[in-house]
Amino acid sequence: MVKGHYLCIKLDVKDHKLYCQNLCLMAKLFLDHKTLYFDVEPFLFYVLTECDKHGAHLVGYFSKEKESPDGNNVACILTLPPYQRKGFGKFLIAFSYELTKKEHAIGSPEKPLSYLGKLSYRSYGSWVIMDILKGYRGALSVKGLSHMSSITQCDIISTF
Repeated sequence: MVKGHYLCIKLDVKDHKLYCQNLCLMAKLFLDHKTLYFDVEPFLFYVLTECDKHGAHLVGYFSKEKESPDGNNVACILTLPPYQRKGFGKFLIAFSYELTKKEHAIGSPEKPLSYLGKLSYRSYGSWVIMDILKGYRGALSVKGLSHMSSITQCDIISTF
């Protein structure tokens, strides 16, 4: 169901503080556990938009700490309701893990996750693990899967 084209924009809070605060306030409408919305300086935001002749329309976003002591590759992730169950959440999750791979790291989303967040991450993890396993020959450990996918061992075990 492609209407236009899509653009993912990286925003640094130092240049777009009010917009990032507003993203967090909007997420609070949909995520019960969302608590942070004013102190956004430690985060980067990746905003997914759908572009058409009328402009760019917000689809969803994820934020991540610039420096995460816990190894979290996502602090908050949201796909707006009209775009849910269309693959955009999985795209945002996959994009966050591609950034993690580029950093030569292993990551996990910040917990707790919403119910839909848990389903989305398990679906993504299953998809990635199955993709690795279908072309792999020989023995493979959870640690090996973790290094190949950039998904933490705990998240891989939880997915199993």
